[in-house]
Amino acid sequence: MKIGRNEPCPCGSGKKYKRCCLALDEARGQEEISLKGAAQMLARSSGSGAASGPRLSPYAMAKLVEESEGFAKMKRNDPARAALFWTPSRMSALATTEIAKRLQDFGLDATQDAFVALAESKTSAWEVSEQWRQKLSKPLSKHEDDFLLLAAVELWKRYLPGQPSEEMIDDWMQEGYTLVTEDRSGEAFERWQRVWEYIRSRLSPEMRTCGAASAVFDGTQMLFNWIQDFELEVLNAALDDKGFAEMGEQLCREVLEHFPDEDELFVSNFRADLGEFLYLAGRPEEGEQVLRDLIHDRPEESQGYARLADMLAYGGRQNGPPLDLEGAIRVLEEALARPTEDADDFSLDDRLDELKMKAEAGIRVNADRDRAQPTTRTAEKPAP
Repeated sequence: MKIGRNEPCPCGSGKKYKRCCLALDEARGQEEISLKGAAQMLARSSGSGAASGPRLSPYAMAKLVEESEGFAKMKRNDPARAALFWTPSRMSALATTEIAKRLQDFGLDATQDAFVALAESKTSAWEVSEQWRQKLSKPLSKHEDDFLLLAAVELWKRYLPGQPSEEMIDDWMQEGYTLVTEDRSGEAFERWQRVWEYIRSRLSPEMRTCGAASAVFDGTQMLFNWIQDFELEVLNAALDDKGFAEMGEQLCREVLEHFPDEDELFVSNFRADLGEFLYLAGRPEEGEQVLRDLIHDRPEESQGYARLADMLAYGGRQNGPPLDLEGAIRVLEEALARPTEDADDFSLDDRLDELKMKAEAGIRVNADRDRAQPTTRTAEKPAP
């Protein structure tokens, strides 16, 4: 029975058929389909594979297919066909001797010395597999081609663990996302800090945007998105544990140093967050200066005003009494008097009303306290 594209997928995932198993069901009509072809079909069916969209690396495609609900269904309903696919986990289950033996059957030298020589000056296992392809005298099938890529990825992990490939870095990045969802922020940041250190070490001076840096990292997640996710998670953690503030400060400074030509919102966000990290690190004067510099450079944008008002009023604390309410009120009034072009996006009117209410409440509390204060008298000495 034909299933409509917008009907629930029969695999029980709860998703529409077009966003789940349609792509791999269509692939059944093909004589052979590789990981790359299956991943492209999955991306097109979900609307994420348009020609104008970001290009997935071959390794990211392999992981996309292996983790997809469509491939899980293929393994259940057509295990013989699914067994033709080489996937990352299938490759990692093989002993090094077995991988080397299969590569030798292609006429390739898979010894550690030979592999290290091929990997010299390279950053990706994909590049090693390309070197292997050039040595072959006959064309490969699509599944054999997948095998070469994943064999290079796995051997790199085993032969060169101290010189991580782009594929290894991509795995660490995705492990970090998993750890964040499990509320294991400290472990996630350890993974992500390692990712950032390796990416940074490979950046050249002309790579002044995240897009330009794709030459040294092209993984499952775009660098532009991931670096913002990393910084935001650290900021959220620093609100509860000030020990993360220094990590966040360093990250913001490094990102601003390496990507000064990134889009304006990206740069503004990191500058504003740098100011907040400095407040959280116990250096409010430095934090205030960073935010006032942002206001000076971008006076038409509301973010600098809103973030400075928050810091003046609360200092980045989630609880506790207000600090400099009058200073915070003056900053918001300045923004509204200009006015800034995105005041509604940052709810400047509401922020100002809230601060004024707290200021008035504070005045009343102080006045009541003063009225309730008993007059102190000095008792007179009785006459002798």
